[in-house]
Amino acid sequence: MLQTMRDNAQGMIAKVIVTFIIFVFALWGVESIVNLGGGEKAAVTVGGEEISEADIARVVEQQKANLRRQFGDQYDENLFNEKFLRQSAIEQLIDQNVALAQAKRMGLYASTRAIDEAIVTIPAFQQEGRFNKEQFQSILRMNGMTPLSFRAAMADDIKTDQARAAFILSSIETPVSVQMAEALNNELRTFSFYEVNARDLEADIAVSDEDAQAAYEDTKDRYKTPEQVSIRYVELSQNDLAEQQDVSDDEVEQAYDDYRAAELQKEQRAASHILIEVNDSRSDEEAEALAQDIRQRLDNGEDFVALAKEYSDDIGTSNNGGSLGLAARGSYVDEFERALYSLKKGEISQPVKTDYGYHIIREDDIVKPEVKALADVRSELENEIRQAKAGEEYVARQQELSNISFSAESVDDVAAALGLKVKETALFTRQSGEGVAANDAVRETAFSDPVMLDKQISDVVSTESGALVMAVKEHIDASVLPFALVKDKVVAGIKRERALEQAQALATQIAAGDESAEKWQQVSATYAQSSEAPRMAQQKAFALTEGNSGVVKTPGGYTVVRLDAVDAKSWQDMADNEETRENERAQNSRADLMSYQFWAKSVTEIERSGSDS
Repeated sequence: MLQTMRDNAQGMIAKVIVTFIIFVFALWGVESIVNLGGGEKAAVTVGGEEISEADIARVVEQQKANLRRQFGDQYDENLFNEKFLRQSAIEQLIDQNVALAQAKRMGLYASTRAIDEAIVTIPAFQQEGRFNKEQFQSILRMNGMTPLSFRAAMADDIKTDQARAAFILSSIETPVSVQMAEALNNELRTFSFYEVNARDLEADIAVSDEDAQAAYEDTKDRYKTPEQVSIRYVELSQNDLAEQQDVSDDEVEQAYDDYRAAELQKEQRAASHILIEVNDSRSDEEAEALAQDIRQRLDNGEDFVALAKEYSDDIGTSNNGGSLGLAARGSYVDEFERALYSLKKGEISQPVKTDYGYHIIREDDIVKPEVKALADVRSELENEIRQAKAGEEYVARQQELSNISFSAESVDDVAAALGLKVKETALFTRQSGEGVAANDAVRETAFSDPVMLDKQISDVVSTESGALVMAVKEHIDASVLPFALVKDKVVAGIKRERALEQAQALATQIAAGDESAEKWQQVSATYAQSSEAPRMAQQKAFALTEGNSGVVKTPGGYTVVRLDAVDAKSWQDMADNEETRENERAQNSRADLMSYQFWAKSVTEIERSGSDS
């Protein structure tokens, strides 16, 4: 289809289409064209609210960012399956939307004050323990959010937390229930266990060639080689463009002036103040008069710290002499900051009026930033200038790359038109690759039908290093490996399955008393304690009655469990104190939360698209 459009790009059909587009643009704007296709189809709908592909992509990127922070230099994107990350993101978004749907159904509300209080207490938005507006806005920009969208998200979080709290905090731990739970938690059980290891049985199992061949025929999909492609591509790199840029001495001087000005803005000042508030019991005139009187007493030699402790209405600083500590420019309201930055070290201002009242400000210290010499930062500045110039050129060249690739016959034509080199990759799969093929978007595009099946040149694909267009060089279908190559794996699989069957049969006979076991192991433990027994075997012991046996599957095969004795505790002997109540409360809260989440999901309509079912 794309090739047909390219072939007819100069014909009458193209002219009619262009005329139509211009007409629609003139009347309704670009959105009319974008919306003709009906918009992006929701991947999942929860309670009538749509979860879009953009929402899923955002959460996947957040997961990747968390993994990068967790693993640092050892992070390898190829180790984390894209499909798994996508499914994890979908389930996370479903849980969030289910909780929000129930909160809305309950009519819960997040007040403006509650949202503000939540935001200012987030550590990421604070500097030196106080909320910083610039840092707040900067972090939101880096995460592609606005203050309004973040406030909306915070409101949703507050409402869902209220809904959960209504269930979690509603349980009441009575003294009897706490003592009963403590008795169960401290119940000691002595049990014997015998492990039947399936691997020990494999050596005596014979598998005929006929059985192996039959198993291979039934499970051929297990032995497929993955589908693979290799690509030829043309890549536009901003770093390559940057290396080609010239930088003049005048540009470096200007950049250094900008750098110096920016660094000087980082100057910090330590200040103390005495605040005289205007309030119900003190008028503006009275507050100003008191501030002027205190200022006069300071001129007469009285101690600033003593006066701050006696008169300052700032309860957060009055006890330590009014000290505000060290802060960067922009930390205070404009009137306060202008006065502070007009003072020299040790100077005290006249009373300064702000919305908070009248301040008497003392300049305690000035910490100027270290501004490096031009020679020390020249190479860094030159690189920034080159990158800035390259950025402008990169945008234009990327558009040119898109235009040329649309009508080009091959990537060689694109390379020739832009003066770039054609590069190639080794074969790679849908899940992993090397070089540019390590990028998820590159692999997804390479395996798309237009590129892989129709042999078209791709649209522009953005990567960490730039942008590229590609065409498939080689495509190898997934294929089943010959029986001769995988016979050993097939035989090993049959032996493992038969050994597990034998292990289960033997364990069942031992539990019934039809077979004897020589090396029983005996342990004593409470339900929560760890022991030498496999965890599943220990749990089984707490499901048996004294003197009885049972069988449970464990990692190595099957384990026989025999309950020998129960040391039950009397609830009357159990302690009823704050620690035991807190433990019981925590256990009940976890159980209540899980029950609430399960219920909420069961009563909320969830619709998934076919690919995410």
